[in-house]
Amino acid sequence: MATRERETCFGAGLRKKDYLGLVSFGAFILIVGIVFVANPNLVSDFSSWIEQVTDEQHLIRPSEGLVSSAILFFTLIGLSNFFEAGIKLWIVKARRRVLADILSGVALVLFAYLIHLYGSYALTWQMVIAIEAIVVGLLVVLYSIARYVFLK
Repeated sequence: MATRERETCFGAGLRKKDYLGLVSFGAFILIVGIVFVANPNLVSDFSSWIEQVTDEQHLIRPSEGLVSSAILFFTLIGLSNFFEAGIKLWIVKARRRVLADILSGVALVLFAYLIHLYGSYALTWQMVIAIEAIVVGLLVVLYSIARYVFLK
């Protein structure tokens, strides 16, 4: 009679603790707190912007507070990806997902810069989305090629 494999749900059978995931979650909570400290009116700014969009029935430019909060959020999230890549590489000596963390950090910091350009009226929101889509596509291709070349 064949033995049945024990089913595991959500990693219940895993014995290894994921401390890097905990660091990542802690960094995210810290970043959200920093963004709310930098702009205490973030929720009211966001809700008033949503009301304006609903009333106008087309996308309108968000307030300067929302734009600066988005810049801060995406910059800090991108920097935290670089930090996590450094932890994985130098402290834990694990190379798992280091390249993915670095490339996603690049994408997020670039997105923050594009939002900055949008906030300074140098780009439209359509151009920000288009440029970020191109960059993310290029980074995915670069990641795929690097994984294929180095993991043969």
